[in-house]
Amino acid sequence: MKLFEVIPDELFSVLASPNRELYADALDVLYAAYGETLKIPEETLYSMLRSKLEQQLADATFEDEDIDEEEKRDISGRARFLIRKLHSKGWFERERGTDFEEYITVPAYSSRLLALFHQLRDDSPVRGYSYVFGTYSTLKVANEGDSVYDRMAAVYSAYDNTHALINLLQMIYHDVKHFFKIQMELNDVNRVLASHFDDFGQKVVEAYIRPLKIRDSVPKYRGPIQTILSSWVEDDALLVAMTNAALQDRRGHTAAECRSDLLQKIFWIKERYDCIERDYLDEIDQQVRRYTRAATQKVENLTNRDQNVRGNLNYLLQALSRNRRAAELVEQIQPAFQLYEQTFLSDKSLWYRKRPVKRTKNASVLIAEQNISPEAAQEAEQLLHSEYDKAAVSAYIEHWLGESGICCSEDMNLTDDKAYIMSLLAVLASSDTAAAYTVQTLEGSFTENGYAIPRMQLTRKEGKK
Repeated sequence: MKLFEVIPDELFSVLASPNRELYADALDVLYAAYGETLKIPEETLYSMLRSKLEQQLADATFEDEDIDEEEKRDISGRARFLIRKLHSKGWFERERGTDFEEYITVPAYSSRLLALFHQLRDDSPVRGYSYVFGTYSTLKVANEGDSVYDRMAAVYSAYDNTHALINLLQMIYHDVKHFFKIQMELNDVNRVLASHFDDFGQKVVEAYIRPLKIRDSVPKYRGPIQTILSSWVEDDALLVAMTNAALQDRRGHTAAECRSDLLQKIFWIKERYDCIERDYLDEIDQQVRRYTRAATQKVENLTNRDQNVRGNLNYLLQALSRNRRAAELVEQIQPAFQLYEQTFLSDKSLWYRKRPVKRTKNASVLIAEQNISPEAAQEAEQLLHSEYDKAAVSAYIEHWLGESGICCSEDMNLTDDKAYIMSLLAVLASSDTAAAYTVQTLEGSFTENGYAIPRMQLTRKEGKK
């Protein structure tokens, strides 16, 4: 059967209109009315729309809508228009009761869609599912009882629970992929942390993954489930009785069909529990570990991106990705980075092993020796002995020690090359036992006039002034 043989052709048109937000809220109100009472008076839906959507109705423009001017004038008319619009598109039907009041009936397709829309809008954490334990409990109770019908029904119930479990595991796996995409688009460390702990932690880990590890554990209940099903398959008399019970319950047209259906479902359940850890749980665990590692690295990168090269490179690549006219910038940085246009992404696209290039033997290059003239050597020696001898270094240090006898490297004001060289010589001279001062290295460093200088403290020795 085709889809639009079941639902009206224009059912979803309200969700594609400019006022789709208003219509979505109105459908949620319709679902709330549907869940409150069996018979829904039209006046009840009208009152609920007015009370819950008063502000939305007042702000709506209803452009390109077939609304009358009388309806558009006030909130009451706009609420009546919503009821008329949803009814015309097939979301509900009207009927007149024995009391001559108008009642609303919701078709089966509409109730299912309304429940789905409400579930998608609901942010409350999911709790309470127990597919594995439910399968084990149903089979155990039926196995300990004497009713053949209970055992037949337990097989179908276990089949439905296992199907629901597989669908849940598939949803978890793809939901983790969805959080990967969300994380890639976040650039604020607080939002990354909120997405990881609040959204992913509550909606995925606490709601689904933790129960699969503790109270609804597959390894815990897999053995008993398979044991019970195997004992039923091996008992031919019991299998015949279960087949007759399934035929009476109209599970099939003939006894052969019912027997084949029971065996297929039993073996399908056993096979799924054989491979569910390898094909589903292990894959989900690996995906969660990858996501957690990526989230941790993203937080670290966003925290330290102003202090390391990787953070600066991240800024550069983001700028290139956002700018479609970055061809000139790519050409400028091409000599420094090997950037290529990527049209296909795979697990080997971002990195490849660099193959070593075969070296060729070239002719030797002779380095000519340069002889230093005696005059230049004598001039350099005189310079060292005149400006950088021990006496000059001691006088330089005593100048900074002053009366206090203590001086830090931040206070030495290294404004030129000579001052910087003198500070280095002071550190070297402090290792001499005859030196009149000591040098203590402190934690950290600072930059002054282009020099990277470690933090130090010079202290005069007692009695050595």
